[in-house]
Amino acid sequence: MKWLSKNALMFAIKTCIAAFLALYIALKLNLDKPAWAMVSVYVISQLYSASTLSKAMFRFLGTVLGGIFIFLIYPLTVTTPILFSLSVSLWVAFCLYLSLHDRTPKSYVFMLAGYSAAIMGFADVTTPLSITYTVISRIEEITVAIVCSSLVHMLVFPVTMRNMLENSVSNWFESAKNVCNELLTSESKQSTPERDQILVQMANYPISVETLITHCVYEGDEARRLIRLVSAQYQHLSYLIPTLTAIEKRLSLLAEQGIVFPDFVAESFSHFLVWLNSPEQSGQAQAIQEDILASQERIKTLYSQGEMTAEEGLLFIGLMERLLNFIRISESYFNARERVSQLGTEKKPSKLKLIRKHRDKGLILLSCFTAFFATMIGCLFWIGTGWMDGATAPMIAAVVCSFFASLDSPVASMQVFLKGVLMAILISILYVGLIIPMAVSYEALIICLAPGLLALGLVIANPSTNFIGLIIATQIPGFIGMSHDLKPDLLSIINASISTIVGIVLAVVVTAIIRNKRPSWSARRVLRKGIKELLQFTGEININTASLRARQQFVASQIDKINIILPRNKIDPTPGVALGGNLITEIWLGVNCYDFYARHEALLREHALESGALMFEINKYFKQRLKNIYIEPPQSLLDELDLLLVRTEGQCRSDMALFRPLFYLFNIRMALYPSQRWPELQVA
Repeated sequence: MKWLSKNALMFAIKTCIAAFLALYIALKLNLDKPAWAMVSVYVISQLYSASTLSKAMFRFLGTVLGGIFIFLIYPLTVTTPILFSLSVSLWVAFCLYLSLHDRTPKSYVFMLAGYSAAIMGFADVTTPLSITYTVISRIEEITVAIVCSSLVHMLVFPVTMRNMLENSVSNWFESAKNVCNELLTSESKQSTPERDQILVQMANYPISVETLITHCVYEGDEARRLIRLVSAQYQHLSYLIPTLTAIEKRLSLLAEQGIVFPDFVAESFSHFLVWLNSPEQSGQAQAIQEDILASQERIKTLYSQGEMTAEEGLLFIGLMERLLNFIRISESYFNARERVSQLGTEKKPSKLKLIRKHRDKGLILLSCFTAFFATMIGCLFWIGTGWMDGATAPMIAAVVCSFFASLDSPVASMQVFLKGVLMAILISILYVGLIIPMAVSYEALIICLAPGLLALGLVIANPSTNFIGLIIATQIPGFIGMSHDLKPDLLSIINASISTIVGIVLAVVVTAIIRNKRPSWSARRVLRKGIKELLQFTGEININTASLRARQQFVASQIDKINIILPRNKIDPTPGVALGGNLITEIWLGVNCYDFYARHEALLREHALESGALMFEINKYFKQRLKNIYIEPPQSLLDELDLLLVRTEGQCRSDMALFRPLFYLFNIRMALYPSQRWPELQVA
């Protein structure tokens, strides 16, 4: 975004107006800390009206929850400083635990409930009789900020995010089209950095779309139909990454082995490309599907007549099967609009049920312990020094540890936060020492602060500087104080600044020791969780308890993990991980194991094709991978695969009913041993 774009300028002006309006009302209502109303306006305000309103609601709910907790535990623990500190620290950790289980913006409610309790409780611990007033005043200050910010951003040139939501899913699909088009037209079938980057971007789309949906709900009735549409499209688009990588793998294998495409296959590809690059794709999809299905039948015929080797036929069949998958996903994406239009407007937006969200319980607990430990150490520092302004140290430690808990490596962001606070301190001292003393009225104060706040609004509106601008904008009013007499105390600013820095440094040190992890570390944990789910799924297949619903749930869960792993592998790759280390191979292994064994159990039994030994070797291998993710598939597994593959292929030529299980068995072998050619075994 340009610094002086229309949206940036409007955001800066509206936020500045809302901040001064909130400060004015807080002063008129004689609230305890009017500066908090001003700070909250900058915390709440977003570039889009809906996200401003949603964050305002989340902030209000979080503040109320934190206030209720402090109100309940204060009379019981305030006379025992250690017990009070322990209670608040545990509350911060507990709320963070709840927050980290929700990967949508709604998690802000619980996170805020945690550190809001620290902010309200620690501030007035020396005056316990005023806790009721403190809690109520804090909620009132937040409410004033919510009302002012929401009204200004919703009523004065509101900025809708509906187009942004619609463009997100469109860009998602267009990215997939571009990758697919490049795969089929590029001479090199090997993966390229540009193609990998597009896949990473596609992996980031789901969380982006979910975030937009969460906010867009607050745009009212007009947005509900769009949300239902995007929710339906989102579910189908999630399958694109596994489909595209499967197309890439087969094209690469065909190129490596120098297999020439039959004319009818090349013609089907040509028709597919015409459809892919056509503006009106949906209308031609049925004809393209029929064409690809006809080509698959010709491939089977050539194979059954001995005019095409089994390896060539299965590779071509698999490639065209994935093209069909892409068409089906595309059709579901296009047809979602028609299905949604048939729903009544009174129906609520459907919840996204496709993805079972991954939650790293171990990492969540580690993050919670870090927040608890940093807050508690801050409390002990405060109690031990007897420093009245030392209360800010545990408060800011709780805020910083909670705010960055979802990151793999929070220390770098915490250091940026520290830089922003230092800049805010310097600006605050400048204002207090030189500028604000000249303000003898509220109007004069506006004249003094407006240029700086407008400039900060422009900084916040720019995505590349949003974080640092938000830190400075939210810290300055608190340091300056914005008291009722408009005469800030320089000594109090210095005390608060020192305590704030102590709290941030404490959070950084504790996090660096306990919680800071590399993205590759997190990716490996997700990978192991995916392998464990694959092992569980193949175990169910082996004992005939796996269902189609279990298959769908397995795929959905693995896709969510793939979307977590891919961006982390891009910025912090782990070399040497078996099977690619991104769960894409594992998802196809689970699917093909189910399709081979569960779907064709009776047929396999009829032809005496026993797969128990194969399933045992597969499960044995993945048990080994749980301990060592770098271990390659063993020779014993390849031997079992080759034996069953050759036996199945030998009977398939006389009974083409076995072609589908042969196809799925070949896919299993190709996933585990992509560089191995067709086995040269002789079966008696």
